[in-house]
Amino acid sequence: MVRRLKNCIDSKALLTALMITTMPILLNAKEIGGLQRVADKPLEEIPGVTSIYGSVRTPDGVKLRTIITRPKGEKAPKFPLLFTQWVSCGSVEYREGSSAHELLAQLARDSGLSLVRVERSSDGDSIGPPCSELDYDTELAHYIFAFNQLLKSENLNTDKVFVYGSSLGATTAPLVAKSLQEEGINIAGIMVQGGGAVTYYERMLAFERNYLERRPVQVSPSDIHDQFLERAKFHYEYLTRKRHPNDIALDSTQMAAIREDILGLGENDHYGRPFSWHQQAASHNFLSAWAKLNAQVLVIFNEYDQFEARHGHWLIADTVNRLRPGTAQFVERSKIGHSDDAYPSLLDAYAFERGKPAWQDAADIMNNWLSKHR
Repeated sequence: MVRRLKNCIDSKALLTALMITTMPILLNAKEIGGLQRVADKPLEEIPGVTSIYGSVRTPDGVKLRTIITRPKGEKAPKFPLLFTQWVSCGSVEYREGSSAHELLAQLARDSGLSLVRVERSSDGDSIGPPCSELDYDTELAHYIFAFNQLLKSENLNTDKVFVYGSSLGATTAPLVAKSLQEEGINIAGIMVQGGGAVTYYERMLAFERNYLERRPVQVSPSDIHDQFLERAKFHYEYLTRKRHPNDIALDSTQMAAIREDILGLGENDHYGRPFSWHQQAASHNFLSAWAKLNAQVLVIFNEYDQFEARHGHWLIADTVNRLRPGTAQFVERSKIGHSDDAYPSLLDAYAFERGKPAWQDAADIMNNWLSKHR
């Protein structure tokens, strides 16, 4: 896999190098860990945690910001917890008040591990093509290359390596872990929340199903059957046959109507990422990766997840436990949505109304699980 992933980014090397060399030099900038940073932009401050800033240059010339944490005052290298993130572009540097970032901070503080993060191309201090133009295979290749480099750091003890994937990161996490395992790295544990092991095509159909069911005013229950079948046709052409959505819209009036109504589907992107990102994701066999991992597994499913289906999460634990009995744990959290908010009802969750942060419980589950296996 590494050779194939490396080939997918080599063709972009010249273009990326030109982009980097022609970028304007930041005014009032200082160098931190091999990358320039705006002088008045503070480094992250997580109470009780030391954050070590660095960088790696990928084979295609992109410079990625890296951040490794360890409990403050401790000098001995810790086992690493490698993090793969959600689909939306944006920095994974800690910022106070964000549920996702607070959860990461809690892991950095209390897991007893070193949390290892890599900023995607153009996110944070990283220099390279815009994250919004980054395709799935390149993102995956960047993770694999960067983590391989970081695992050589004297700040880390690589006798045991853990991986955590959040949301769409739950699809990249097993692929990253499998690649590292194939290179002789001991993947001791992998935990995911917000993503399963069904095909990407099935995953996107689950999105469509939820989208139809949550709009009883716009979509009559009696119309869901036919609408869903039309959406299944559209996504097959889009994800499996890798056609441009605008071309699919020319097939029929039904396909044109679907193209205008798919959640998050813009003129040139889907959920802020290029169409190729989703099409490449659809070509990966996530369940195969899970089956080949020799690691402890934690799968967390939130009952009121607005996007992901329970079956995809359960499938991971069920498959792993059938192959390696007792190595996977499945946890279902009641009345919690995709982004770790608690809701009074499923309808409230669908509408993203009256939600209250519940990330602390997720952090406790993960830290308790990690304490048993580190």
